[in-house]
Amino acid sequence: MRRSKPFYSRLTSAAGALLGAAGLAFAGALSPAQAQLVDYSGLEARPAMWHLSDADSDIYLFGTFHLLPPSLDWQTDTMREHLANADALYLEADVQGAEAQARMQALVVELGLNPQGVTLSSMLDAEAWALLARVAPTVGATPEMLEPMRPWLAQIVLSVAQMQVLGLDPEAGAEKALLAAVAGTDVELGYFETAEQQVRVLADLPDSVQVAGFAEGLREMERTPAMLDEMVRAWAAGDIDTIDRIVNADMREQTPEMYEALIVQRNRDWVPQIQALLDGEGTVFVAVGAAHLSGDNGVVELLRESGIIVTRQ
Repeated sequence: MRRSKPFYSRLTSAAGALLGAAGLAFAGALSPAQAQLVDYSGLEARPAMWHLSDADSDIYLFGTFHLLPPSLDWQTDTMREHLANADALYLEADVQGAEAQARMQALVVELGLNPQGVTLSSMLDAEAWALLARVAPTVGATPEMLEPMRPWLAQIVLSVAQMQVLGLDPEAGAEKALLAAVAGTDVELGYFETAEQQVRVLADLPDSVQVAGFAEGLREMERTPAMLDEMVRAWAAGDIDTIDRIVNADMREQTPEMYEALIVQRNRDWVPQIQALLDGEGTVFVAVGAAHLSGDNGVVELLRESGIIVTRQ
């Protein structure tokens, strides 16, 4: 039987930078084991990027990874050149700065915590709760610490903590580096979603879907997390087919409601916004999670279906 990539890591890869930040806000209270660092310093990286244009516009689509190993040097000369020449940088959502962080944390408290009298354990069956009791300590958590959380938030918190244990660092994430590169310049910043829209991607899922995804994630966390390394290497190599397989394919099969909410609907929402940028003028660098650019339901294919020529760089 084929093993899927750990569900938690897959979720964080797809859910967006803001949800990763939401997890960090709570994961900071955990005491995870020392990171199991892998040395990626010798890996030649060329993350996937595409180009679309008209007479007065150039748009570059760059697939990001929200948490990365600090040893990975992924910024190519071509990527730096296109970013340096950009008039605007568009990301999924605004997650940086004190104001954005405060807004995000307020939303997570509002939408990620159970109402009074409801606990995480009351939503799980005995098998899932016992599994949580075994898994949580591996990332520095206890089931009791997660009791106030709705399943989607508990899932993200454990996901971020696991990825940190495996040596991935939000401070080394692609969005962080891109924002640092344009800091102090005239590059305009734009976003496809608001903080509330991105948090609600998971918060508005039915409880039954959240619970099913949470239980599946716990089962995957007990397995060897070696495929996270495969995902990092695929992203670095620009292997978009592998990204689609290990991030999207299992989600499509195991939790189709979550796949529709996290990937498909958001892609459909972003495409007309990218078309509007193309209708304008100037150079725009668009950076969103790589999973959103892959597959038949990815932004690249949706743009092509609309008649736009999109070429791989």
